Amino acid sequence: MARYIGLGSDEPQEDSERRVADALRRLPDGWVVLHHVSWQSRRGGRQGDGEADFVVLHPRRGLVVIEVKGGGIEVDHGRWMTTDRFGKRHGIRNPFEQATSSKHALVAWLKEHGVGPHIRVGHAVVFPHMVDVPSLGPAAHARITISKADLVDIDAAIERCLTHWSLEANLEPRELERVIGLLAPTVSAPPTLSSASGDAEANLVVFTAEQMEVFSRLRAQRGGLMIGGAGTGKTVLAIARAQQLAKDGFRTLLVCYNELLGAELSGRISRGPGLAAGTFHALCLQEARRAGMVVSNKRDQAWWEDEAPSLLIDACSRNETIYDAIVVDEGQDFSPIWLDALRCVTRGVEEAPFFVFADPLQDLWRRGWDLNADYPFVWQLTRNMRNTLPIARRVAAILGGDSQGRGVPGPDPIWRSTDGPARERDVVDAVEKLLDEGFGPKSLVVLCGSARLAERLRERSIGPFSFGPWGSRGIPVETVSRFKGLESQAIVLVLDGPSAADGLTSAYVGMSRARSVLVVVGDPGDRTPLRWETR
Repeated sequence: MARYIGLGSDEPQEDSERRVADALRRLPDGWVVLHHVSWQSRRGGRQGDGEADFVVLHPRRGLVVIEVKGGGIEVDHGRWMTTDRFGKRHGIRNPFEQATSSKHALVAWLKEHGVGPHIRVGHAVVFPHMVDVPSLGPAAHARITISKADLVDIDAAIERCLTHWSLEANLEPRELERVIGLLAPTVSAPPTLSSASGDAEANLVVFTAEQMEVFSRLRAQRGGLMIGGAGTGKTVLAIARAQQLAKDGFRTLLVCYNELLGAELSGRISRGPGLAAGTFHALCLQEARRAGMVVSNKRDQAWWEDEAPSLLIDACSRNETIYDAIVVDEGQDFSPIWLDALRCVTRGVEEAPFFVFADPLQDLWRRGWDLNADYPFVWQLTRNMRNTLPIARRVAAILGGDSQGRGVPGPDPIWRSTDGPARERDVVDAVEKLLDEGFGPKSLVVLCGSARLAERLRERSIGPFSFGPWGSRGIPVETVSRFKGLESQAIVLVLDGPSAADGLTSAYVGMSRARSVLVVVGDPGDRTPLRWETR
């Protein structure tokens, strides 16, 4: 197998480049594959630059610069066009000209570094979505044009390129490593908080996957209650169980209470007629509309709590909507009558699977869900699979417990003291610090105890970023209650309310959303009720 080095990331983000990377990895021992290589050199007395999607290198066979063009390709009187996955046409530069230009820049760059005479360089273009590539002009010789079909036998395709360009090389092991080091340099620099967090994130992904060992036991059950603290993998298992039920032929509903979590679940499940996901109230309104039932736009708390479940039962009866299996995530948010309403939509299905995943410690809404109801079995999940060890310890200390996790190391949580309840300026200062450490909108979420502070923050900006709701382009700012069930690499938790019993529950939920970096912004007096000093 070839030695693979991803300079931008371990795996290409684009589907077209992932396909090519998978093929190039199958090249025999001795080959080195570098993804996303760039360099600078002087050509014709001017500074030039070059970039290649891939560079494949062999100490005896030579080097090939590879340009990748995904989608469909058209050439109209010499003008190149591509059609993306959304069916839109775009003008593009001739990829063979791009590959040629990059090759010449690389040859000049290698000469500048004293290794040019020892290796010959060629180029090729890959069309990973096209089975047959038509004639594309004199620059697009068939030997240096690689199609989707050619990726199956990548050895033969690269061999054609080597023959076409009469490539060869004479690199000793030390020289080979020098070329690799030039193209993919290793640089030492003081680590930032975000990089330390990134190391922890890699381990957390592996450990979350290990939690799937529980899944095989769930398949043997027709229903039950899975109880676990924050970060024990309940949502991962709920999604997996719902998907497997659908694959086994059950028309399955995966449901939760929180709107943001409902959108997340819907986005993560595999599409298909046998599996639906969303919130309980979205289901109620959807079935009511299908049944032609009139629902007032002025819905008070009593409607959401008591009338919605009755509406669901009536609407499903009229629509003859029946699910074969139900999976409830964050079940502690559900009142008993909501769960009864969901059971009614499985009426007529003998022994319909009904699974509830819940954390009694995250019962923010106090709807009286029944932990002691008659479930076929109750299973306790105990290992924290989400948080690094330092964060898991802080989360467990709030409720006077011990962390039972995998012990993934990571940065210590940070406390930023305020003078009284946290204000907007306190939050902005904390976020600015994380931005300086390399975080951004995709890896950072601000959680507030009150909706009022969240709304005020959304009117502000920091440098090039604005604050906004979850799912926007800005730095997400949400309340703890709305974000429950979700997670982020870094969390700034703002303690802008009293530390009463509900405040401790809110802090427990908010702190546990952080996978590897946690910053708490609050009055020093909050440290004691949160047992911050406990190790």
